[in-house]
Amino acid sequence: MMQRLGALMLALTIAGCAPLWEDEPGWEASQRVELYTRLGLEYMAQNRLASALEAMNDALAIAPDDSTANHAMALLKLRLGETADADAHFRQALLSNSGNVGARNDYGSYLCDKGNWADGVYQFRKAREDPFNTQPYVSQYGLGVCLMKSGDLTGARDQFRAALLVEPENPTVLYQSALVSYRLGEYMPARAFLERMFGTGSASAEGLLLAVYTERKLGVDDLATEYAAKLRGSYPGSEQIRQLDGLMSDIGDD
Repeated sequence: MMQRLGALMLALTIAGCAPLWEDEPGWEASQRVELYTRLGLEYMAQNRLASALEAMNDALAIAPDDSTANHAMALLKLRLGETADADAHFRQALLSNSGNVGARNDYGSYLCDKGNWADGVYQFRKAREDPFNTQPYVSQYGLGVCLMKSGDLTGARDQFRAALLVEPENPTVLYQSALVSYRLGEYMPARAFLERMFGTGSASAEGLLLAVYTERKLGVDDLATEYAAKLRGSYPGSEQIRQLDGLMSDIGDD
């Protein structure tokens, strides 16, 4: 069945036309919903949002309550800036299947991004505690971000460290661990997390700027200047450079 879906999706992509199988005998409604949804997600990945919307509307026309299709439509509506519709589709996705952990994680992120901390934290905690969640560290990480935004720095630190037990070299989790440690005034742990992140080969503008701030707090201006030079060399014109200029002016970093 999966080979048939893959071949048909390739044909649809080449033809640029979705309804080729509408009269195809033997296709069940659930199979058409899956295919429309997958096609819509592929269009999203290509930034072909109008085509994605058409495909996902087709999926929901067949099965308005389908959890996966509603989750996909919620993500598309967020891309389109239609947040009220996105919220409704997230809710339907979870109403239809409370075990849709991916939808719950994404809904939690959406709620936290809009400042609805309590509901966002609830969604992440419910996802984290789901016994069928095969990647609970993703929910722990999302919960940590939400808690940090809400001001619960200690709770955020605990969630990031729990996620690192499973993903010890994940640069995104390492950066957030360093950031929350810095905000807690724990500068040595912040340095350690940043060094671990840099050791993975990841040196983002945000990470380098945080390293500058951290080394300044630790009183190691030479190392702060070294990180500043790396930031200037790797990310010229970035927002972090403008922040760096204000920070380093008092020690003569040109």
